[in-house]
Amino acid sequence: MATIDTGNVTLNVRVPGTEPTVTPYPGPPIGFSFNSPTIDANASMRLRGAAGESVANWTLGFIQLKYIGTNHARYRGATTAQGSALVSYSNKILCRDTDIGSVEIWYDSLNAGGTVGPDGTNKVAAGTVLPPTKFLDVRAHLFDQPSRWWPSIHTNTLVAGHPDNFLHYAVVELLFCTMLVAQDPAGKYYMLKHFYWNVIWEHTFKRDGAGSVVLDRAIRLQQNVQHPVHSGNPWDTKFFRREYDTFLPISNTVSRAAPLIKEATDWSHG
Repeated sequence: MATIDTGNVTLNVRVPGTEPTVTPYPGPPIGFSFNSPTIDANASMRLRGAAGESVANWTLGFIQLKYIGTNHARYRGATTAQGSALVSYSNKILCRDTDIGSVEIWYDSLNAGGTVGPDGTNKVAAGTVLPPTKFLDVRAHLFDQPSRWWPSIHTNTLVAGHPDNFLHYAVVELLFCTMLVAQDPAGKYYMLKHFYWNVIWEHTFKRDGAGSVVLDRAIRLQQNVQHPVHSGNPWDTKFFRREYDTFLPISNTVSRAAPLIKEATDWSHG
């Protein structure tokens, strides 16, 4: 069977060098969009063997795990008597970042609508054989651009009349480990390279003279990508031996779960 030439495995990660942004969203409902710069990971592995040897069904792709998702906002009423609220989607649940409904490990799933071929997870086509050079370069690509959204207003159910509480503060921190993985036709996985990255938004908000919620102060707007990338398995205790676990929950499913809401009749949560 063909083998991976580990001396000819590449992984290049490109980011545009710009900061994440928080921008008004006109709605409905009115709120704020938290958008990140794109991240592009381009990879290649070289398969070697005998000329004419089949390399069909070799696969090169990415596994992306999210292990921390901080995501909460604080709201407060126009006066202390109108209360406050903490709304949180935060979690430390280890998740697979893939298409909702996918039963595969791949970030771009082959069977659930993900990108395939050199622009995504690349499964070598049936009938492919090694050329006379006795090697074949297989390419794969990952593209990601996380985003979140927060509404400007939360209605406080604890206060008489259910007054509006206005967005005062929000923080989002998404932490990932992205792994370049090959799979041979027999189903065995090979961890080739990996890198860590995160995106962070932390911002305060205020009301203007017309009573509308507007941007106040950016505390942190960061996207951090590990450089250079590392070879092999990260051996990270947060997810060691679960790198290929298809029973991990899917990141978008976890992120969209109902929030934890804590309300108060004063500003203690805002």
